[in-house]
Amino acid sequence: MSKTIFEEMHQLSHNDDQRYRLLMRGVKKRLEEHKQRRYGLIGKIKNHQNYRNQYRNIQVKEWF
Repeated sequence: MSKTIFEEMHQLSHNDDQRYRLLMRGVKKRLEEHKQRRYGLIGKIKNHQNYRNQYRNIQVKEWF
């Protein structure tokens, strides 16, 4: 095989490696964003439940 074919194959392999790295970086970023959003929602739900439980047993008193 000629030298140009090897150079082209090397360039294609290099481009594939770059695409793979960018893809993995994007996937990791997306998973981290999803994780942060999920924990944010869990915190909001827990805070809401604590707020609801705090005021659950309110007794109505007589007015003067």
